[in-house]
Amino acid sequence: MARPQPAQDGTAPYDAIRPTVAGLLDQRAYKHALTLLQRTYRSMPPDTRLLDDMATCYWELGDAQTALQLVELAATDGGGDAATWGRLGAMALSTGDRERAQSAFRRALSLSPRDARALAALNRVAPLARDSRQMAHLRDIARSAKATPNDRAIASNTLGLIEQAAGNTKAAFHHFARAKAHKPGRYDTTAADEFVAEQRERYHPDLLRLTAKPLPHRFVFVVGMPRSGTTLVESILTRHPQVTTIGESIALQDCMRLCRHRTGQKRGWDWMDAITPELASTLAQTFLDRCAQKHVGEFPEVIVDKTPLNLFEAGFARAILPDARFVFMSRHPLDVGLSNFTTNYAAPHPFSKSLATIGHMTRTVFTSAGDYQSKLGQAFRWQSFRALVTSPETQIRAMLDHLGLAWDDRCLAPQDRTGAVNTASFLQVRSAINDDGLGKWHRFEAELAPLVQALGGQKWIEDWAAKDTAAAG
Repeated sequence: MARPQPAQDGTAPYDAIRPTVAGLLDQRAYKHALTLLQRTYRSMPPDTRLLDDMATCYWELGDAQTALQLVELAATDGGGDAATWGRLGAMALSTGDRERAQSAFRRALSLSPRDARALAALNRVAPLARDSRQMAHLRDIARSAKATPNDRAIASNTLGLIEQAAGNTKAAFHHFARAKAHKPGRYDTTAADEFVAEQRERYHPDLLRLTAKPLPHRFVFVVGMPRSGTTLVESILTRHPQVTTIGESIALQDCMRLCRHRTGQKRGWDWMDAITPELASTLAQTFLDRCAQKHVGEFPEVIVDKTPLNLFEAGFARAILPDARFVFMSRHPLDVGLSNFTTNYAAPHPFSKSLATIGHMTRTVFTSAGDYQSKLGQAFRWQSFRALVTSPETQIRAMLDHLGLAWDDRCLAPQDRTGAVNTASFLQVRSAINDDGLGKWHRFEAELAPLVQALGGQKWIEDWAAKDTAAAG
């Protein structure tokens, strides 16, 4: 493939249409964007940005191998920089190809030795030694006033992970706290409390008997706290031949924004006062259209949306998709809290900035889930993470039955290595179902004291444990 050639006026040919492509990508209209990009690819000299945008479309549409080939082409024949090699490594790791990922990350670091993202990524696939040159680079980035806040957060988080692996829990938490201090956003505890209080007071499915036009698909929302096992459930369900997933999607939020625009209702649960059967049908079709932008070919019977905090919009989802079902993941709150505090999220998660706010969000999530469980009945399954990983076949059979699906042995198998897993949990879901995620908090019991207090003390945790045991059957 020839290197990109500039136009006569000195601009690259792709510049003329890239704003249109960028707009489609922002709208997550991946099918439309890919059609335009494929036509462009055939009609003008290749451009590394065009290859990168095509790769994004193929990746989001589930064709990870084509996406990888395009990024590798951009990195090799297109004179790829550190960022391109880093993206190749991240994509390869997400598909389970650790060897290819490690090679790409090392190539990125050969071009930019102090690249915080590449250093963090390499540590995930080939853990760095505490006395290594890369560790020194991370310390320099974490302390540098010239580094961006995001790079300092990445460096500090990676230092924490290295100390955690070495058993230095106090030092690890020091670095994790510094990483969180560099993250943007503020978690509004009052707004969260008011929203769920209004949910408990106002929402009931009997008040929304909307005769929305039925769709030829069933929708499953896998919800709960981030890091509670939602990705594991998604990977189990999508091994079933009648199930597909749209992953972590903003489709439901798009529908809520459209609902508020159409009804003029701006806050909380006010949409309930204005939604009509006709609008509900429009919103249901909008949701399906958003799903279609992340799927090639015909949809199977069941479509999974795995966006954990869509829990808070379960009432709205049920209003526009009256046959929707929900799987709520219940994992030990200290394991969930530890995982949220030690994860450096790419997207904003302001609640995860401190143990106190993680504790508050956890209580808020469980309050909301308990209310929905009492009101939605059989449509809402409370799924114990512990039960799922210790008695997988029994729990998967019950989950499939809840969703109206027949048993399939493939649901117990590890995920194949060719598909992409686009989540913070992607390394875990490549393995067979196991109980490695249980009890990790014990090593950090002293450091997690503020989380215990924010949850409401040991009594709250004991009450959670009793409910989790009951949910396991």
